[in-house]
Amino acid sequence: MPDTSSVKVPAVPAEKLSWYRRLYLRVEALSSTKHALAAMLVVSVVDGSFFPVPPFALLVPMVMAQPKKWLRYAVLGTVASLAGGLLGYWLGTLINAGAVSFLNIDLNMRVQRFGIDASLGELLGQNFWVLALLCSVLPTPFKVVAIGSGMVSVPLDRFLLAAVIGRTLRFMAVSGVMRFAGPTARKWLRV
Repeated sequence: MPDTSSVKVPAVPAEKLSWYRRLYLRVEALSSTKHALAAMLVVSVVDGSFFPVPPFALLVPMVMAQPKKWLRYAVLGTVASLAGGLLGYWLGTLINAGAVSFLNIDLNMRVQRFGIDASLGELLGQNFWVLALLCSVLPTPFKVVAIGSGMVSVPLDRFLLAAVIGRTLRFMAVSGVMRFAGPTARKWLRV
Protein backbone atom coordinates (compact mmCIF):
# COMPACT_ATOMS: atom_id res chain seq x y z
CA MET A 1 0.00 0.00 0.00
CA PRO A 2 1.50 3.38 -1.00
CA ASP A 3 2.31 5.98 1.63
CA THR A 4 -0.36 8.73 1.46
CA SER A 5 0.96 10.82 4.36
CA SER A 6 2.93 13.07 2.03
CA VAL A 7 0.09 13.60 -0.45
CA LYS A 8 -1.25 17.14 -0.31
CA VAL A 9 -4.97 17.54 -0.54
CA PRO A 10 -5.86 20.66 -2.47
CA ALA A 11 -7.48 23.20 -0.20
CA VAL A 12 -11.05 24.04 -1.01
CA PRO A 13 -11.08 27.71 -1.93
CA ALA A 14 -13.08 29.81 0.49
CA GLU A 15 -16.05 31.59 -0.93
CA LYS A 16 -14.70 34.66 -2.65
CA LEU A 17 -16.04 37.85 -1.13
CA SER A 18 -17.12 40.76 -3.27
CA TRP A 19 -15.04 43.94 -3.22
CA TYR A 20 -17.85 45.69 -1.34
CA ARG A 21 -18.01 43.02 1.37
CA ARG A 22 -14.21 43.06 1.78
CA LEU A 23 -14.26 46.86 2.08
CA TYR A 24 -17.13 46.70 4.56
CA LEU A 25 -15.25 44.17 6.71
CA ARG A 26 -12.10 46.32 6.65
CA VAL A 27 -14.05 49.37 7.75
CA GLU A 28 -15.78 47.35 10.46
CA ALA A 29 -12.40 46.09 11.68
CA LEU A 30 -11.39 49.70 12.34
CA SER A 31 -13.99 49.78 15.14
CA SER A 32 -11.69 47.82 17.42
CA THR A 33 -8.69 50.12 16.99
CA LYS A 34 -7.73 53.21 18.95
CA HIS A 35 -8.58 55.23 15.83
CA ALA A 36 -12.20 54.03 15.70
CA LEU A 37 -13.82 57.40 16.45
CA ALA A 38 -11.66 59.25 13.92
CA ALA A 39 -12.38 56.55 11.33
CA MET A 40 -16.14 56.79 11.96
CA LEU A 41 -16.01 60.57 11.55
CA VAL A 42 -14.09 60.32 8.28
CA VAL A 43 -16.40 57.60 6.96
CA SER A 44 -19.42 59.72 8.00
CA VAL A 45 -18.11 62.71 6.07
CA VAL A 46 -17.27 60.83 2.89
CA ASP A 47 -20.51 58.81 3.09
CA GLY A 48 -22.34 61.90 1.90
CA SER A 49 -20.29 62.16 -1.24
CA PHE A 50 -18.83 58.93 -2.65
CA PHE A 51 -17.94 56.25 -0.08
CA PRO A 52 -19.89 53.00 -0.57
CA VAL A 53 -19.80 51.89 3.10
CA PRO A 54 -22.09 53.60 5.62
CA PRO A 55 -20.71 54.87 8.95
CA PHE A 56 -22.96 52.43 10.79
CA ALA A 57 -20.46 49.68 9.99
CA LEU A 58 -18.24 51.42 12.57
CA LEU A 59 -20.92 52.87 14.85
CA VAL A 60 -22.58 49.56 15.72
CA PRO A 61 -19.46 47.72 16.94
CA MET A 62 -18.24 50.86 18.71
CA VAL A 63 -21.48 51.17 20.69
CA MET A 64 -21.43 47.44 21.44
CA ALA A 65 -17.88 47.80 22.79
CA GLN A 66 -18.60 50.95 24.83
CA PRO A 67 -22.37 51.28 25.36
CA LYS A 68 -22.08 54.27 27.71
CA LYS A 69 -20.72 56.37 24.83
CA TRP A 70 -23.70 55.75 22.54
CA LEU A 71 -24.98 59.34 22.67
CA ARG A 72 -21.55 60.86 22.07
CA TYR A 73 -20.96 58.59 19.08
CA ALA A 74 -24.40 59.38 17.66
CA VAL A 75 -23.99 63.15 17.97
CA LEU A 76 -20.48 63.20 16.51
CA GLY A 77 -21.50 60.86 13.69
CA THR A 78 -24.51 63.05 12.89
CA VAL A 79 -22.42 66.22 12.70
CA ALA A 80 -19.80 64.54 10.51
CA SER A 81 -22.52 63.07 8.29
CA LEU A 82 -24.07 66.51 7.83
CA ALA A 83 -20.68 67.91 6.80
CA GLY A 84 -20.42 65.09 4.27
CA GLY A 85 -23.93 65.86 3.09
CA LEU A 86 -22.92 69.43 2.35
CA LEU A 87 -19.96 68.12 0.35
CA GLY A 88 -22.29 65.78 -1.56
CA TYR A 89 -24.77 68.61 -2.16
CA TRP A 90 -21.96 70.73 -3.60
CA LEU A 91 -20.89 67.86 -5.87
CA GLY A 92 -24.50 67.55 -7.00
CA THR A 93 -24.64 71.22 -7.94
CA LEU A 94 -21.43 70.80 -9.96
CA ILE A 95 -22.91 67.76 -11.73
CA ASN A 96 -26.11 69.70 -12.36
CA ALA A 97 -24.22 72.61 -13.91
CA GLY A 98 -22.22 70.27 -16.12
CA ALA A 99 -25.13 68.05 -17.12
CA VAL A 100 -27.53 70.92 -17.78
CA SER A 101 -25.07 72.68 -20.06
CA PHE A 102 -23.69 69.50 -21.69
CA LEU A 103 -27.07 67.88 -22.31
CA ASN A 104 -28.82 71.20 -22.94
CA ILE A 105 -31.54 70.49 -20.37
CA ASP A 106 -34.01 73.31 -19.78
CA LEU A 107 -35.05 73.28 -16.12
CA ASN A 108 -37.35 76.23 -16.88
CA MET A 109 -39.48 74.02 -19.13
CA ARG A 110 -43.10 74.31 -18.01
CA VAL A 111 -45.09 71.26 -16.97
CA GLN A 112 -48.80 71.88 -17.47
CA ARG A 113 -50.58 68.59 -16.97
CA PHE A 114 -52.82 67.00 -14.37
CA GLY A 115 -53.46 70.35 -12.67
CA ILE A 116 -49.73 71.07 -12.34
CA ASP A 117 -48.38 74.36 -13.63
CA ALA A 118 -44.71 74.77 -12.71
CA SER A 119 -41.27 74.52 -14.20
CA LEU A 120 -39.36 71.25 -14.08
CA GLY A 121 -36.78 72.81 -11.75
CA GLU A 122 -39.50 74.06 -9.38
CA LEU A 123 -41.18 70.65 -9.22
CA LEU A 124 -37.95 68.83 -8.48
CA GLY A 125 -36.70 71.41 -6.00
CA GLN A 126 -39.95 71.73 -4.08
CA ASN A 127 -40.72 68.05 -3.71
CA PHE A 128 -37.33 66.36 -3.58
CA TRP A 129 -36.70 67.49 0.00
CA VAL A 130 -39.44 65.13 1.23
CA LEU A 131 -37.63 62.29 -0.51
CA ALA A 132 -34.37 63.59 1.00
CA LEU A 133 -35.94 63.43 4.46
CA LEU A 134 -37.20 59.88 3.98
CA CYS A 135 -33.95 58.64 2.49
CA SER A 136 -31.93 60.27 5.28
CA VAL A 137 -33.80 58.11 7.80
CA LEU A 138 -34.24 54.92 5.80
CA PRO A 139 -31.29 52.63 5.05
CA THR A 140 -30.47 54.23 1.72
CA PRO A 141 -27.07 55.62 0.77
CA PHE A 142 -26.92 59.20 2.05
CA LYS A 143 -24.67 60.16 -0.86
CA VAL A 144 -27.62 59.56 -3.21
CA VAL A 145 -29.74 61.99 -1.18
CA ALA A 146 -27.04 64.65 -0.90
CA ILE A 147 -25.84 64.54 -4.49
CA GLY A 148 -29.39 64.21 -5.81
CA SER A 149 -30.53 67.24 -3.82
CA GLY A 150 -27.74 69.31 -5.31
CA MET A 151 -28.43 67.98 -8.80
CA VAL A 152 -32.11 68.93 -8.78
CA SER A 153 -31.47 72.26 -7.03
CA VAL A 154 -33.31 71.58 -3.80
CA PRO A 155 -32.97 74.83 -1.85
CA LEU A 156 -30.04 74.45 0.56
CA ASP A 157 -32.15 75.30 3.61
CA ARG A 158 -34.67 72.56 2.75
CA PHE A 159 -31.93 70.03 2.14
CA LEU A 160 -30.28 70.92 5.46
CA LEU A 161 -33.61 70.65 7.31
CA ALA A 162 -34.24 67.21 5.81
CA ALA A 163 -30.67 66.08 6.47
CA VAL A 164 -30.59 67.34 10.07
CA ILE A 165 -33.88 65.64 10.92
CA GLY A 166 -33.15 62.45 9.00
CA ARG A 167 -29.52 61.89 9.98
CA THR A 168 -30.16 62.77 13.63
CA LEU A 169 -33.02 60.26 13.77
CA ARG A 170 -30.97 57.60 12.01
CA PHE A 171 -27.80 57.96 14.11
CA MET A 172 -29.76 58.24 17.38
CA ALA A 173 -31.96 55.27 16.51
CA VAL A 174 -29.12 52.96 15.47
CA SER A 175 -26.91 53.96 18.37
CA GLY A 176 -29.75 53.89 20.90
CA VAL A 177 -31.03 50.50 19.79
CA MET A 178 -27.53 49.05 20.03
CA ARG A 179 -27.09 50.60 23.49
CA PHE A 180 -30.37 49.42 24.96
CA ALA A 181 -31.17 46.24 23.00
CA GLY A 182 -27.64 44.93 22.71
CA PRO A 183 -26.04 42.64 20.13
CA THR A 184 -29.30 40.85 19.27
CA ALA A 185 -30.54 44.11 17.75
CA ARG A 186 -27.80 43.94 15.12
CA LYS A 187 -29.85 41.36 13.20
CA TRP A 188 -32.82 43.76 13.05
CA LEU A 189 -30.72 46.67 11.83
CA ARG A 190 -28.95 44.67 9.10
CA VAL A 191 -25.76 46.69 9.56
